[in-house]
Amino acid sequence: MSRNISNVRRKDDLDEYWFEKIAVTTKTAEEIREHTIQEDLPPVARTLTMLDSRCDIQRGVGIRSIPSVIISDRDETFRRILPIFKLIIEQTVDSGEHSVAAETIVSLIQQQSLSYSEFMSLFSQTICTLLFPATTNRFSLDFGDIWCQTLCNIIDAFPNTTSFTSLLDLIFNNSLHGSYVRDRLAIILAKLSCRLNSQIIENRLLPVFKNFINDTNADIRALACQKLPILAQSFDYSQILNLILPLLVILSKDDNLTVRQTCFESLLDLSNNFDDSRSIEQISEMIISLIKFGLSSRTSKFVTTIALRLSDLCHALIIFQIDEYKFIYEVFLRLSQEKNFPECRLACAKHFSSIIDYLGHDELTNELEKLFFDLCHDNDTKICSIMPSTIINLTKLYNNNNNKEEKYMSIIWNGFLLLLNNSHFDVMLSLARNLLNIFIAFSRDENEGFLHGSICSIPTIADSETFINQLLEYERRIFENTLSWRSCILCLQAFVHLSYLLSSEQIQTKILPRILSRIYSKQVCVREIAVDSYVQLLRKIPRRSIRRGAFQKLKTDLLFNKSYQWRIMYIRVCRQILVHYSKRFFKENFLDTILSIEYDPVLSVRIQLVPLLIEIKSILRLPADSQSILKIETMMEYFLADKTLTLHDLANNGLLQLDQIRSYNILPVFSNHSSDDNNDKKKENEEYSLDEIDISSRRSLSKSNDQYTISKRLTDTSISNKQTTPLRSARLLKTSLDIPQRKSSLPADTNNEMKDNKISLIKQRRRQTFTDNTMSTTSSRLSNQTPTKKNSKCKNI
Repeated sequence: MSRNISNVRRKDDLDEYWFEKIAVTTKTAEEIREHTIQEDLPPVARTLTMLDSRCDIQRGVGIRSIPSVIISDRDETFRRILPIFKLIIEQTVDSGEHSVAAETIVSLIQQQSLSYSEFMSLFSQTICTLLFPATTNRFSLDFGDIWCQTLCNIIDAFPNTTSFTSLLDLIFNNSLHGSYVRDRLAIILAKLSCRLNSQIIENRLLPVFKNFINDTNADIRALACQKLPILAQSFDYSQILNLILPLLVILSKDDNLTVRQTCFESLLDLSNNFDDSRSIEQISEMIISLIKFGLSSRTSKFVTTIALRLSDLCHALIIFQIDEYKFIYEVFLRLSQEKNFPECRLACAKHFSSIIDYLGHDELTNELEKLFFDLCHDNDTKICSIMPSTIINLTKLYNNNNNKEEKYMSIIWNGFLLLLNNSHFDVMLSLARNLLNIFIAFSRDENEGFLHGSICSIPTIADSETFINQLLEYERRIFENTLSWRSCILCLQAFVHLSYLLSSEQIQTKILPRILSRIYSKQVCVREIAVDSYVQLLRKIPRRSIRRGAFQKLKTDLLFNKSYQWRIMYIRVCRQILVHYSKRFFKENFLDTILSIEYDPVLSVRIQLVPLLIEIKSILRLPADSQSILKIETMMEYFLADKTLTLHDLANNGLLQLDQIRSYNILPVFSNHSSDDNNDKKKENEEYSLDEIDISSRRSLSKSNDQYTISKRLTDTSISNKQTTPLRSARLLKTSLDIPQRKSSLPADTNNEMKDNKISLIKQRRRQTFTDNTMSTTSSRLSNQTPTKKNSKCKNI
């Protein structure tokens, strides 16, 4: 059956689409020649040609090029270009050209190509004419708003020593008293007041503002009230009391709500300027009456303004030292319950900590405690997104390590747990941005317990298991559902600080496996940060076997992986080890492996290896590391012979940097890296302390097992027929088996056998060697002891 395809289109089919109605126009040859500018023209002639063009785009380009042309040829620019530029400003009716011209004038003044006198002679009269047009042109095109902001920028662009008296005279001569331009006059006069002395402001500006305050237009009165604090900056205290405060008293009783609202804000802005009891009492009464009036008015703008200025209100009352706790408490509760004005509740969430700071720390109970949890669990995601920063501010108020403050910190922590359970996208992102600061606020001191062997022995927070589960679930939602890798990175970076919140056992069993899984994710940025966090957290685990096993797994999974990307990731691991661990630790555990990838077949791996070799060379010292230094220089020369230009250039620069690195020890007096050496010594001492914690914990566990065995033997009435090995023989056997292990690692040679006073003295002597300048020499001497000598010591014991 054949189909009949009709070529007739329906009437309404595609007729209304805009792309069918585009009028295609072509330029004639004459028009093209008219808009073509020769490329070999000098700058001045080229700019003049563009300014004379009938094309708006070319004129705009010509106007923008004036600041650069005036630098190259100042005289010609003033003689030929600026008069045409001024004529364009006066005649153009395009708002875009006015904006471009305004930006150009400001740029000329900022680069000091146009002095104040030159500006006054060229552009001041034109700008004032545009600012204050004649009354007959009221309904014509008006570009005064553009030039009002431009004149404010021009005043800021001139140096502070500039005298603006002539500009003030010109503005007064051109200004009209019509209400449609009086707002511009108020703005310009307020801007000029910062550059005039107090006498001129009192004699010439203040009478104008008194006239504005009596204006019939409420917007003019509100604008004048808003600018009064700016005028007050040039007055002393007595002048503010006698000249500014009476005007604010009049405005506080205005019939218009907008004027009273502006007066409330102006009083808060001036609160820092009042210090005597009489003025403080008067100002506080005015502020409180305006707040009561605003709340009774039930207008959205006034009520929202009160909520937004809560922090400034509390600050002013603290300065005044006025007891208005009950009033502020009631106002805050009322604003937090405004369902019709969402901005009020949002402002209450933002300024919650300011209210608590004013009312007192003990007020975080009852209704305010309930309000805090309601805000953390609010249906409005904007409110929940603000609460993480509020939690940080609250912890700063209560984080005094007092037992009295623990219950309040517990309340804040529970609010944080509520936010962790929120699965909304915006809330999770906001929490990720503040997660690290929250952990820092609730963590233990960084030095707590580190020298006493109790670091991370117990968690700092209560119910830590619940917190860990919620945190890991939050991290999973960030990683899997939001696809916001920036937030995932922030979350992983915050995990590093968990060592000051949780115990080492929790870090080892719960946190490290999650971070390890992120190392093998598909996103490169996440993998890199996960490696950094994993390396830093491992350093806080006082279990040498755990650290050794974790790094061995990274070597197996990354260094020996067939994919070059994972081998590059192993190079990043080594770089992080150099940053966060001591030089000794790197040389003992990673130096040989990183030097083994010299002949990697992938170019990208070799390119990433070059800068790492330079960093490694800086930690090596002669004569102990002579073989490694020679190996690095040989590798760099091998890379230099590569035919790839990128690798060749990197190796060439690398050899130059290697030659500049001095590998012999320098006296501290002549060394520029004494701070680096001190940091490395501190890292090494911390690593040794962690090893001592591991040894002491194992010794205590061994003693407890021995006590259990002894007590069991004493209480056991049966006689065993098994042949037992004497304890001393068992110790000697264990010592002989541990000799190869002691040779390979200095901290491991006394790990399971030192239980008497002689070995304790040896350990004490070794601990002291980590704090002096002969650490490496002493370590090598102890590690090179022969097995026969160690056995003879044990026999003598």
